[in-house]
Amino acid sequence: MNDAFRFGVSCSSPKELITRLQFGTTDLWPEDVALPTRWRYMADLIDSDRGMLVELDGAVSAPVVDALVATAELCRQSATESVAAADWEYLRRALGWLERGSSGVDRALIAVGDELALMGLDGVEQDFSVATWLCMDVLDRFAADGDTVGYWVEYVNNSESKLVEQQIDSSFGGSESAALSVAV
Repeated sequence: MNDAFRFGVSCSSPKELITRLQFGTTDLWPEDVALPTRWRYMADLIDSDRGMLVELDGAVSAPVVDALVATAELCRQSATESVAAADWEYLRRALGWLERGSSGVDRALIAVGDELALMGLDGVEQDFSVATWLCMDVLDRFAADGDTVGYWVEYVNNSESKLVEQQIDSSFGGSESAALSVAV
């Protein structure tokens, strides 16, 4: 586990963690976590049984839900293959159109989708820190369950533990090309 992750986990409150993420003084991601794992995490963070869409049930308009489901799908696709820039551009245009008439939780979720679309367009140096911060902030401000941020921080920790276990298993004759599975 890297020092930045330990620093993030030791925060006294979700607000402190979010502030540290916002200003770049901590990072939830261990340095050796593969890009596909990060894309799957972002997809799950948006659209899973503990994701933002479930946690904010009823507070999000239907068009924004549809746009975020599409965002999560592009994230999942990015974990396994290259996504065409046109798909990310189309998503950004749709989110921009939705932002005009939205407020509150919708606007916060649109910012998450827009940041992920920008990352998809970037292609080379994909930095998940801003997207992670935006998601954690949305969950802290709008989620009904007060422990949701803690759940997603622990999710990263569990992903890292699985990575270490898998590396140990592969060094004892297991398949080196086995994919890291991340389950919610």
